[in-house]
Amino acid sequence: MTAYSPRTFANNGYSKFPKALCRPYALPTTWTGKAVVVVPPSQMHQLLTRPDKQADSEITNIPGLVETVQMPFVINDPDIYQNTIHFDVVRRKMTKKDMRFFAPITEDEVGLAYEAWKTINSWDACGKVIARTAQRILIGLPLGSNEKLLEASRLYANSVLLGGALMNCFPLFLRKFVGPMVAIRTRNLQARCVRMLVPIVNERLRILSAPKQDEEVPEDFVQWLIATANKDGTEQLDATRIANRLIALMTPLIFAVCYVFAYAVLDVYGSPDKEEFISGLYAECKHASEKHTSLGTAEAVDSLCRVGSTIRESMHTSDVAVTNLFRDVSAGEVDLGHGITVTEGIRMAFPTQNIHLDPEYYENPETFDAFRFSRGFEGLDETNLQARAQERELIVSPTLSFLPLGYGRHACPGRWFAAQTMKQALAYIVLNYDVELIGKPINTKSLVNTMVPPVNAKMRIWRKKR
Repeated sequence: MTAYSPRTFANNGYSKFPKALCRPYALPTTWTGKAVVVVPPSQMHQLLTRPDKQADSEITNIPGLVETVQMPFVINDPDIYQNTIHFDVVRRKMTKKDMRFFAPITEDEVGLAYEAWKTINSWDACGKVIARTAQRILIGLPLGSNEKLLEASRLYANSVLLGGALMNCFPLFLRKFVGPMVAIRTRNLQARCVRMLVPIVNERLRILSAPKQDEEVPEDFVQWLIATANKDGTEQLDATRIANRLIALMTPLIFAVCYVFAYAVLDVYGSPDKEEFISGLYAECKHASEKHTSLGTAEAVDSLCRVGSTIRESMHTSDVAVTNLFRDVSAGEVDLGHGITVTEGIRMAFPTQNIHLDPEYYENPETFDAFRFSRGFEGLDETNLQARAQERELIVSPTLSFLPLGYGRHACPGRWFAAQTMKQALAYIVLNYDVELIGKPINTKSLVNTMVPPVNAKMRIWRKKR
């Protein structure tokens, strides 16, 4: 008997139903204990943009997110994931215009992270780059550069996602026994991070309630979060709860961004066309660095079109999950056409990996082409680039054939931070280092619905001669 494989089932189901008949199909799962309804691309716009005929209360994305990482086993306080005010702050304060503030910080932290690289584990090294930047932006200095917190938060982010994937391998009746054991390491790392964060949160709460004469209120994420929590009720102004909210943000800001960035590095330097890609990237990065005197400004980062295309291409070829963008019907019913109705309690999902690798949407979709999204705009001056701005597909531009960052109302609120951080990090490598991958090419595998990250990949890296 062939073992159950969500990836194989999803591939077969996509070919037979969404692709051939434009109809949904049922995908058996272990993590929900029942089948999810995989919706064809023709229905995605209707469901993900939430048209007026669907009331907000009918479809929710929260249960799917909670179950993906099995949050109740990891976080004692359910308010952290049921009342996600920390993501509201990301949505308001990590927009495109805010990247002007973050660009110099990212350049500083990226340079520090790469300084000692030689022969390295690619996954760990890329995670340290992203962790440094995320932590500095979230909590500022000096704690943002604390090496113990950096390591604990990076390991915590990895542990949450990988632990959740492992728990989802077990049926529901076993999960209540297995979950607490799998979550032990995650909880320990979380507690370690919270202990280090609580003192700074307490100090910021003091500033909020009783600032000293002429004391300036810090303008950073911690203070923004405290101000938002203050509006939501006094029970939210608990230092431990706020620290846990900061740690909750570490998971998407470190693990998810690291996953994409690590694959981008591996895809570029492992490509048969790496000489062409590296040469093109180097020329662009050198030009931008000289024109803007550094890569520490939003204008410089925006000009890195080839770098942006490279990362977007890696996101399209190297998915985080087999199916994604879960939507639960919480009330009423949803009409999917063809006489098919989804009722309360049913979860829908979207065949994101199949769409990304579908020749209908991308030519040679499984071949990594770093400049796929920038080639058509090469050589255009600023006026022509502006005129064709709507045609350009950037890292932060979700489309119905590019869904790593979600789509519609629930598109990833931190995508501007993710895009800028990855562009600056990849540009720094291209400008300053030669890279050689070590060992066999990465063979992507799935663990239930999650694609396993390249945790064992290694590479040799050394500084370019000036």
